[in-house]
Amino acid sequence: MATPIPTMDHRYFKPSEQLTGAADGSRMTDRCNGNYRGDCNLSINRGTGVPEERNTSLWITGLPGLTTVPKLLAAITKTGRVRSTVINGPNESTGTAAASISFFRRKDAEVLYNAIQQGRMVFGDMIPRVQWNRNRIGEEDSPSYAASRVLLIAGDPLVVNQDYLDGFFKSKFVYDIDDIIDHGTVPGVDGPISRLEYRFGSWRSQASFARLALNLELRGFVLAEYGEDPCAV
Repeated sequence: MATPIPTMDHRYFKPSEQLTGAADGSRMTDRCNGNYRGDCNLSINRGTGVPEERNTSLWITGLPGLTTVPKLLAAITKTGRVRSTVINGPNESTGTAAASISFFRRKDAEVLYNAIQQGRMVFGDMIPRVQWNRNRIGEEDSPSYAASRVLLIAGDPLVVNQDYLDGFFKSKFVYDIDDIIDHGTVPGVDGPISRLEYRFGSWRSQASFARLALNLELRGFVLAEYGEDPCAV
């Protein structure tokens, strides 16, 4: 008898506090507002104890009011692997948006910082401003393996399809999507193998959560591995 496809009622992976609404607002910083996509209760997300020279997080202002995660990330190719992306909607007085973006390496953050400072980075028809984010994220907080906001997912077509995976992820955590790419289906030993590439807005609390949940709860149905970040190309 064929193995049944798992339901959404999984118990191995605890949904994020932002999704469940269990987070204690008194523990959040000013960065952790309604636009934040992650878990603000993690100390790693509050920037405590990171030396300024190790900070990999930038605060960008003066962006077009309709800036989205895909639009922002499309404009910063050839910088480096993006760790997290948070967009604050348009300011009521200026109509412009702002964004916090962090990298895995300080030198990659410096590439984007210098490009914006020198006026070489244009978003729409606007030249934004940049400063080092006071909510610091350090290189030393990065995992030793090649983590990425991009997740390559392969497995049973009944599970590895956008409808199923979107529902699965939405039951686990809050996230932003840059892009979803269908790499088609290939023959496998036990049947066809479907392949999807999920480009999340962030590794932290998004791609990392997705990989963990998939490998814990859908083991035997899917394989999830990190892929190359197009911002690093």
